[in-house]
Parts: sequence; C-alpha cells; structure tokens
Amino acid sequence: MAGISVNPSWINGYADTVEQAADGLTSAARTLQGAPLGSAAFGDLGRSLGAATAYSRAADTLLTQLTKAGADLRSAADSLRTVAGTHSDLDEDQAAQIRRAGPS
Repeated sequence: MAGISVNPSWINGYADTVEQAADGLTSAARTLQGAPLGSAAFGDLGRSLGAATAYSRAADTLLTQLTKAGADLRSAADSLRTVAGTHSDLDEDQAAQIRRAGPS
C-alpha cells in the first residue's frame, strides 16, 4: 500500500462543516433578497448619479454568486459524504472477508 489512510468519520465531519458554510451563504442570500434598497435610500444626489442602478446590479451579482456558492458547497458536502460512505463500506466488506476466511 502507498500509506494513504482515509478516515470516513473525519470526512463526514468536514462535510458537516462545508454544509454549515453553505447554510451561511444561503442565509446571506436570503438577507440580501429580503432587504433591497430602493432609489430613495440614495437621495437626490445618488439618484442623479445612478447609485441605485449600480447598487442594484452589484446586489444582483452578489445574490447570484452567493446562491451558486451555496449550491456548490452543498454539492461538495454530498460528494464528501459519498466518498466517506464508499470507504466505510469497503472497510466493512474487507472486514467481513477476513472474518469469513477465519484464523490462519
């Protein structure tokens, strides 16, 4: 063997951490959606300079990025759990084979 060790419990724990980060991004996206700034928030000067339009474009871009990042992290967490499950199943199968072979 190449000396590589896989710890399914650690991977599952990391998947939980990644999923919590996804939850944080999703929550931030909901906050951004729920609190849009109207043009009145920028006053007359802001309106004349186009600040509301610029803010709206930036907020839309950020919302898109937050949503995508949250989905990507959730997908990564699912993949990590799949890896952990595969290695755990493999370990169990190998242990069962050893038990069936009996003592040598």
